[in-house]
Amino acid sequence: MQRLRFRLAIGRAQLLQYYQGHTAALSVITEQGLRLQVALHHFRGFVGHDGLNGRFEIELTEQHQLHRLQRLS
Repeated sequence: MQRLRFRLAIGRAQLLQYYQGHTAALSVITEQGLRLQVALHHFRGFVGHDGLNGRFEIELTEQHQLHRLQRLS
């Protein structure tokens, strides 16, 4: 399995625009320098009053499917 880490800092107002615009995925650059698209619905459990913030780790299967997503800090 492959593990990739990245940071997100999306304020509440910007996040609402994503949801209202029916954005399906977020595109991030990982700490390893790779561009990664992750479906927005995977982050719902991490959204707080101030938006979506923190450092995350995603674990992908050999088929590049999401296996696990967690907030590190």
